[in-house]
Amino acid sequence: MRSAQKSPLSLRPLVVATALALATPAVLAQTAAKPAPAAPAAAPTAAAAKPVATPAPAPATAKPAAPAAPVAPAPATAAAPGAPADPNAAPPAPPPPPLSDIILTNGDIITLDDKRPSAQAIAIKGTKIIAVGKSKDILARWKSEGTEVVDLAGKTVVPGFIDAWGQMSRLGLATVAAQLQSPPEGSVADVNGLLRALRDWSRGELAQRFGWTIGFGYDDSRLREQRPLSRTDLDSVSRDKPVLIVHASGRQVVANSEALKLAGITRDSIDPPGGSIGRWPGSKEPDGVLEGAAATALLGALPQLPKDERMAMIQQGQSLMLQSGYTTAVEARATPDDLALYTQAADAGLLKLDVAFYADLASAGSVLKGHKSIGPKYYKSRLRLAGVSFALDGVAEDRSAWLTQPYQLPPPGKRTKFAGYPGATDEVATELATRAYANGWQVAVQANGDAAIDQFIGAIRAAAAKHPAKDRHPLLVGAQTIRDDQLDALKEAGASLSFAPQRLVLSKPALADYLLGPERTARFAPAGSAHARGIATLLHADPALTAPSPFGVMAAAVKRPVGEDQQLDPLTALKALTLLPARQLGEEKIKGSIAAGKLADITVLSANPLKTPTDKLGEIRVTGVVKEGAAVFGGPDGGVPIIR
Repeated sequence: MRSAQKSPLSLRPLVVATALALATPAVLAQTAAKPAPAAPAAAPTAAAAKPVATPAPAPATAKPAAPAAPVAPAPATAAAPGAPADPNAAPPAPPPPPLSDIILTNGDIITLDDKRPSAQAIAIKGTKIIAVGKSKDILARWKSEGTEVVDLAGKTVVPGFIDAWGQMSRLGLATVAAQLQSPPEGSVADVNGLLRALRDWSRGELAQRFGWTIGFGYDDSRLREQRPLSRTDLDSVSRDKPVLIVHASGRQVVANSEALKLAGITRDSIDPPGGSIGRWPGSKEPDGVLEGAAATALLGALPQLPKDERMAMIQQGQSLMLQSGYTTAVEARATPDDLALYTQAADAGLLKLDVAFYADLASAGSVLKGHKSIGPKYYKSRLRLAGVSFALDGVAEDRSAWLTQPYQLPPPGKRTKFAGYPGATDEVATELATRAYANGWQVAVQANGDAAIDQFIGAIRAAAAKHPAKDRHPLLVGAQTIRDDQLDALKEAGASLSFAPQRLVLSKPALADYLLGPERTARFAPAGSAHARGIATLLHADPALTAPSPFGVMAAAVKRPVGEDQQLDPLTALKALTLLPARQLGEEKIKGSIAAGKLADITVLSANPLKTPTDKLGEIRVTGVVKEGAAVFGGPDGGVPIIR
């Protein structure tokens, strides 16, 4: 049996069976009812009918045998070697279809199905799971000729991971830009190391072709100097070519003088709504730091890569998702351009996992109404609309989250009681939420500061009053500083929450020392309080990382550096990466757990995450991924050896 292929883009899909297992008894009954050849007996006519190499002449006293009536041919195994084939014989009946196509056995299976929490074996027919249970029972009931039996050799199986909030296409972009992450996920420890990484990247082929030097993952709070960079720093990399670095939060960029010039940002530029243009102290001259909508405006000045290269980035992002064990990805805040690109990828059959996207309501809302190829209730070529989204503020790490109480220390040049800023007015937030409810679109909103969360609650209340309906399931993403009274309001509204717990692990010193202070840092992204109230609590990867890491997310939720009362137990954290995102997407009947009738979306692991110490979770490897019965990823140590 050959191992699964390692490339997620060129794997062989399984053959989908055409008959159900219940049809097999009927086939066997039909075979038994066929006329059988006459049994050997003492009668001369029976002896004469027996096939032999050289027929013997009948005795003279024997009565010549009458021509035999047509009967079903004997099985080929009953004929003697060398017997001539009967040209009038009917073709042999095809073998009955296998009861199951694949049986995965001898594994440690975490089903996340409350009716059967654990199992040893899974039977798969076509794209779906048909049985789960003990190995001996599954083999006895569902194994037949044609069934491929895969010995998991004690490996752990979990439902395929489901992204709650991410940007698959951006993963590909992040992998080709200059890598500016600080330890532990990167190597940039100080300002000089960051500038050196940019210079090295600027000499490469992509920088020469693109015309810009671009870096990703910069976080000033984790550099040794703990100071924000400015255009002067980036001018030391290049003064005649544009240089741009993207903050780990995704809400801030720093540009050199040439990049500001190309974007038309000068001393006379006005801060856009929901954004900020950094200025030198005591001056109107831009210092290169752009936040929120101002950062978005500069990103719009970037030259566009050719479509084939952007398609390659989607493929690269998909590869990273598959290698991390995901079978459903999310493209959050998708623009009309994203929508067109993903539709092209889907039509070309390039998507190997499901992609659900939340369209950016402000920019893509008008495109959705007339779109004929996708809809909110089904996938077409693995692509579907999950809902719409918008953002109401930034993140606490760069002080762009909008708070009711000021930051511990203001950023350079800001007033003492600086508390961030809104990304939209109350009127705009309410209009966007109302438009989503009027069209029946699920709405997902990014808000991290408690002032922005107040705005979110007010917007969905106003929208629900104007367009009442059940099961809206709005999603609040981030919620870094959410208060207990706000959790109660969200429970009443039937909302879900998705946290990125790795942010606390990565930024705890800065959060505690000069951003939020110790008390608010201990309640940062309070997943424990949300879960205790019965609110659907999801988890997603930190977008500052260049690859999604479900075990990094799980470890950060299970073991916090501060605020132990906000930790989740391992089983709850695993459900927050699988079952609960499936419910949020409205797909819990087909995804999120391992049970009969659900899609065969499964991930094979080197160890059981529920039995692994928290500090060892990062050592768990994804050894194989199966999407709807087809092996779409196989790790270096064997993967899932399905050969069809």
